[in-house]
Amino acid sequence: MAQLKPIRFISPDKSQFHHTLHSRVDSYFKENNLSKHANTSVVIKSGVLLSAYLLPLFLMSWFQPAFGWSLACWALMGIAMAGVGMSVMHDSIHGAYAANPRINELLGYSLVLLGGAISNWKYQHNNLHHTFTNITHYDDDIADKPGLRFSPHTEVKPIHRTQWWHAIFIYGLTTLYWVVAKDFLQFVRYRRIGLNKNTPAQNRVLLAQIIGVKLFYFSLFLGLPLLAGIPVLEVLAGFLLMHFICGLILTVIFQLAHTVEETSHPLPNTMGHIENEWAIHQLHTTVNFSRHNRFLTWYVGGLNFQVEHHLFPKICHVHYPQIANIVERTATEFNTPYLEHKTFGHALRSHFAILQKFGRQPMDEMMG
Repeated sequence: MAQLKPIRFISPDKSQFHHTLHSRVDSYFKENNLSKHANTSVVIKSGVLLSAYLLPLFLMSWFQPAFGWSLACWALMGIAMAGVGMSVMHDSIHGAYAANPRINELLGYSLVLLGGAISNWKYQHNNLHHTFTNITHYDDDIADKPGLRFSPHTEVKPIHRTQWWHAIFIYGLTTLYWVVAKDFLQFVRYRRIGLNKNTPAQNRVLLAQIIGVKLFYFSLFLGLPLLAGIPVLEVLAGFLLMHFICGLILTVIFQLAHTVEETSHPLPNTMGHIENEWAIHQLHTTVNFSRHNRFLTWYVGGLNFQVEHHLFPKICHVHYPQIANIVERTATEFNTPYLEHKTFGHALRSHFAILQKFGRQPMDEMMG
């Protein structure tokens, strides 16, 4: 696999959008004497979600309830697992949770509790996705998956024609694939494309760390209940249920921000340039949803405010509802789109509509 060619964002009209927006958001925090990081409510939420994720595991292992109650515990863990990823891990690894880097690093280890490798997450999410949002072959979040096509610039296959309904089952396997195989495949890929610039010695340590993460994770979430005497099939059934719920939630929430009808998928020109300012590119490739749904905003860690998150990834999600008005007003002044779905249902319909479209193009275009 060849190394990724450099891409530059070039604004033909020398737009001042990004500078103006940052100045206004900075002024908002200064005028209101606010920290850009987590507040008490976020800390409390972190404790609630981490407790809802870990306590059922220990309670099951100790009390060994009936199978039905055990499955209910695993289901709760799946919901909480997704919540930890969105509300705790995500901000921490972006450096947005706390002003103190050590606190961010410590809370970033919550990803280990989810079975993932921090280094790969930073490469995929912080580096590729946030820099090259919706750019095919650069943004891993829209890379084709087995049976799924997320870009209009990749090959359409017969199996993609039914992706608008079979996607839901594949989404449920996402985190299971992640903890079993994805980190190892990414470790190899990121070295080949030149994203991982570590020395061979450093990569041997990194690989050992990834293996250690997996051993710890499986020892805790499979080994502990098995050692407690819970039957193997019951543990496996619950473990798979937890991952299906978590995978479905995480994948849907992230896809609703970028793989919908309104977002674009620009390609670099022959010079390797995206002819847009980076910040304006984010507005063309990212969409909000359900901005006024307080519970959803609480649970998904503000990921329904993806526009604000992409523009200000180092600001904690608790502030997104307040700065959204600033972003929307500034975008309007600069004649730049501010994409939004009013409800979760509207966003979901748009996502499955674009899956159906991508599953048929360019086949339908050629027929037409």
